[in-house]
Amino acid sequence: MLDVLAYVLFGLFLLMVPGFLFTLVLYPRKESLDFWQRMGVSLGLGVLVLIYLGFVLAQPGLKMLTLAPFVLAVFGVCLLFALIAYWRGGLEVAIIYERALMRKISKLRQPKPVPPEEKPIPLKLPPSSKEPPTPPEEKPAPPPEERPAPPEEQPAQPPQPPEEKQGGESV
Repeated sequence: MLDVLAYVLFGLFLLMVPGFLFTLVLYPRKESLDFWQRMGVSLGLGVLVLIYLGFVLAQPGLKMLTLAPFVLAVFGVCLLFALIAYWRGGLEVAIIYERALMRKISKLRQPKPVPPEEKPIPLKLPPSSKEPPTPPEEKPAPPPEERPAPPEEQPAQPPQPPEEKQGGESV
């Protein structure tokens, strides 16, 4: 079972990576294609690259269409596409996608915060009909001597005369 899974993953790698690197060569700007368009074009170009490599390796003069030479040829083509993409500035797009993928993976790995335990709020039941309702407690009013007098009842202070200058200088 693991052998089948390894072959499937290896096949997807051989199918997508050359096509993705080829899209970085052809479309080096992020604005050229969005992520899903780039993945679709990568799949198509990957199939195209693998078919051409298989055709070249199956020539009667070479007769090298076996697994090891085919995989080495795919890695060679990937290296060539990566160098051209670096030269054209397309690897910046791969770095942007890698950072976005790492952020999503780190969000998945972070444990979800556990909410703090809340104290249960006691329920207040309405008083039963047998007991008379108790009025809420009222605060007693402060004694009258402690209360400040309203502004109307405060004694008015006489106006202060303007201060005169000393020294007899006139302006």
